[in-house]
Amino acid sequence: MNRICIYFISCISLFCFSMDANAELKKELNTIDDMCQYFPATAQTWFDGGGSKQLIVDGEKGRNRSYIETPNRKVGFPVGSMNLRSGNTCEDGNGESGDCIADPSLMVPQLSIPLEFTGVDGSITGLSDITINPGHYTAINLMGGNAADYIQVNIEPGVYWVEQFNATGFAEIHFSNEKKTIIHVGNWNDPGNVIYNHEAEPDNLLIAAHGVSSNILMAGSNLLKAHLYSENNIALNGSVSIYGAVTAKTLKLFSDSRIIGQSECINPSNDIQLVISPTSGKGLACDGIEIDFSLVDSNGDVVEGKGQELQVTSAPVVTGDRNSACWSDDGNITTPECNHADDSRFETVFPSSGSAVVTRYIHSKFLNSYNVSATVSSENLTTTEGPYEFIAKAISIVPSEGVDGSDSNQVAGRPYPFRLKIRGKENGNGNMLNCHIIKETRDINVTFSNSVLPATSNESIEIKKEGSRWAEANKSLSISFVNGVAGGDENQADGSLQARLNDAGKAKLTASANIQGDTFTTSDQFYFRPFTAALCDQLSALPSYTDELNGAYLTSGTDFNAYLKAVNWIKELDSGTYGNGIPDHDNPSLVCSQVATPSYITHSEGNAKLNLSSQLDYPLSGAIGVITVDGQPIADFNKEVTSENQNSSTKINWNEVGTLSFDVFQNDYFNRSGFNIPSTASKVGRFYPAYFSITNTEWDYPQKQGTSEGSFVYMDQFFKNVDFQVTAYSALDSEVTNYGLFNNELKSRFSLGGEYASRLNITDVDLDETHWSDKAVWQVTNLDHAVTWSKKEGAPSFGNRTTVVDGPFNASGHSSSEITSLGLKISGADPVTFIKDQQSAEAELLSQPDVRYGRMVLDNVGVASGQSVSVPLRVEYWDGQRFILSKDDDAAVFNGSYHYKQTIWPESDKESAAKLMGTGGIKSGLNSIDLIAEPDNNQLREQIRFWLCLSEGSPQLSEKHTHCESKPSVLYLQPWLQFNWRGKGDEDPSTLVTFGMYRGNDRVIFRGESNIIGTSN
Repeated sequence: MNRICIYFISCISLFCFSMDANAELKKELNTIDDMCQYFPATAQTWFDGGGSKQLIVDGEKGRNRSYIETPNRKVGFPVGSMNLRSGNTCEDGNGESGDCIADPSLMVPQLSIPLEFTGVDGSITGLSDITINPGHYTAINLMGGNAADYIQVNIEPGVYWVEQFNATGFAEIHFSNEKKTIIHVGNWNDPGNVIYNHEAEPDNLLIAAHGVSSNILMAGSNLLKAHLYSENNIALNGSVSIYGAVTAKTLKLFSDSRIIGQSECINPSNDIQLVISPTSGKGLACDGIEIDFSLVDSNGDVVEGKGQELQVTSAPVVTGDRNSACWSDDGNITTPECNHADDSRFETVFPSSGSAVVTRYIHSKFLNSYNVSATVSSENLTTTEGPYEFIAKAISIVPSEGVDGSDSNQVAGRPYPFRLKIRGKENGNGNMLNCHIIKETRDINVTFSNSVLPATSNESIEIKKEGSRWAEANKSLSISFVNGVAGGDENQADGSLQARLNDAGKAKLTASANIQGDTFTTSDQFYFRPFTAALCDQLSALPSYTDELNGAYLTSGTDFNAYLKAVNWIKELDSGTYGNGIPDHDNPSLVCSQVATPSYITHSEGNAKLNLSSQLDYPLSGAIGVITVDGQPIADFNKEVTSENQNSSTKINWNEVGTLSFDVFQNDYFNRSGFNIPSTASKVGRFYPAYFSITNTEWDYPQKQGTSEGSFVYMDQFFKNVDFQVTAYSALDSEVTNYGLFNNELKSRFSLGGEYASRLNITDVDLDETHWSDKAVWQVTNLDHAVTWSKKEGAPSFGNRTTVVDGPFNASGHSSSEITSLGLKISGADPVTFIKDQQSAEAELLSQPDVRYGRMVLDNVGVASGQSVSVPLRVEYWDGQRFILSKDDDAAVFNGSYHYKQTIWPESDKESAAKLMGTGGIKSGLNSIDLIAEPDNNQLREQIRFWLCLSEGSPQLSEKHTHCESKPSVLYLQPWLQFNWRGKGDEDPSTLVTFGMYRGNDRVIFRGESNIIGTSN
């Protein structure tokens, strides 16, 4: 796997990820800066064209020869994809030329980033000198100037999004030589009149063309130091020289154009140093002197190993001395391993991944001093240090209870036991590898001293003898030795001697004693790290709520300040006498209440760099989202702790909701493998949505009312469907997908608001929190054929429901239509609002329903005895002043067989055999022919009231001598078209039909008989 780190300029952050080196893999990035993954060679492609020609180079010898200068003449294109004219299309930079060599391993992944061609900053037309600042432009057109007077164009550093960049005039374009510039374009067109002025390294300038038809076209005698990238085509024509690297789907070079490979990716500068540490030392030959060989950068940081070979030799300091040293891996060595001159040197390799550090121990059979030389041939590095002196006798400081794999590794503030041993050879003769404890049993005055780095530390190593208090290690103590050992026996410490340093750093403890006239001095190097690190508030833990009802902390997408704090040992968190230097459990409240370890800062001997990582704690199956720290992705963040910023805050932002668990840590402190500062996990939350927004409102009307799909509804009529949608957002205006995974009691709920909300039968239960999806969207899905806008209720008539006309509401084209403002009200356990950064618990729906008071009307008719007659039918609605024909209604239907009837005369108590017949629907609100009234017989003259049944309930059902012909089926139930026709309450529409209005066929009208024709309904 390749490690890719994208360092964003200015306000742009760092984004790292791991990626297989596979040209087909497509990665989403936030922005670009680590050029090496997209420009590993001078020229390459991201596209495997399946045999199509992707690289065309006119390499004919002569004045117009085009070529590419690239190491080993290799370019990142598929085999068979190149059209190379002549055998002279590539140079290797060392004077050798020939055809370019296709090397598919140099192909790169296609760059895929979120495009931002918004054009919000408009377009720029450069007719005279101009300075252009980063922004989002539809076009930049440089049209001014002439061959004798070029306009001066200053492009400020930063990130640009330009749909069309056209340099058709005479312009000299100046780019920053100090800061990076990234220009994203749809097309870049330079026909040849531009002079580019960019003296910095090509890595400082990137031009990237996006889109399947994107092009970068450059012509004319010109030189540009930059990297070019295109998702389609790059063409260079006419003495164009690009110093940098080029990546495109297709690349064409014509007429003396060239690309000269120039980049840190292609020709990395050698700023690596080989370091031997310590630079000198003194010790017993049997123990050896520990020496580290490291590769470090110019800042002194150990770099990543790449498997480089390391050769190490040792030589006596005294010229002519033929004694030799020998080496071990771990400080343990036998005499047979130290017998030959070859044992004085070794070869190994640095790790191929991880820190470039090799540790060995130098030994000697003799009381000699040696210099050590190390070489890394591949990096052309050599260095020598020394002397490393071996002595016959020494007091050894033997620590115990070390951490992270070494007794030299200790924890700030934690006591640890140590022993003093008198070791070596009594007379200094013989094989010095065979040292042992020199058995002395008596009290010896031992003088202690210590030094601590960084020098700014106010702490010193303290020591404590059993029965005494802690004291700075700069004094003499009478120490009891038994058989050459103090503080325990030969095998283990007893705790009677202890040491500690209440700080982090690199410290040396020195002990000196005079034994039988000889003065012995020994020093031991210790490394102290903080006990743990955590993400804190300034003096306490950050709020850590998950699913508590009162657990709201902060809105998603809002910056919050936190402190990365490393602290000394806390006994309560490390069980046992000395513990193991790692917290037994997480207790951020206790950790954050501690004072920061004072000297956990970067200094000459070591770097203090805290890393930050995060995991989602709640909801469990949610998304981690995007976490930025001081403006960069958390994966790429580390804080180098200095004396100036140790107590400064770090700005964190999260675009999701829930609770995060943060870890703060440093691995390989002091570049010591495994010497890691463990984290105390800090839960931070609960983050909740910054605001909610109504993102959809649908009033789905019955079909054929207004339009074929429907555009209005009658009062009391069911909407086909009603759909409300609300989306939860962060303060960054991104959807917070974790919100739907919250416990229901933590989610927001809604109710219908507005002046006429009570007319709709939508309840709070219909709009409760159960409608949140598993993401950021709340949507009502249970209102299919369930919602009505009720008619306005009036005083009952004869105990029957009686409604009052009003409206219409939200009917377009009606001056008297009333506009409503129905909305949603929001409530919840966490603070809720419809407007970011404001308190607003109610928001108007995106659309308002078109609602009308409707009724069905039957005309009264008369006909000669024995004849049938059509009953005209129509649908009307109230327009605010009167009832008018509902011309846009093609939906109402009728079935004459579903009717009630009542004989008006001649005998009201007798049931007539007359009936209604016919079925059909209305067209443009009317039907004048399909509803038929049939007579009782050919001779009978009578008057009948027929009610067309629209409902299973109507006031006429309670009247005497009203007979039901047939109850209506569901298809013909239309109670919303009832009306208070007779002052008896809302009822079905009726007609008075008079049979016998004429005498036979002579059309003689009967006169003088009352109530032959009913004139009102």
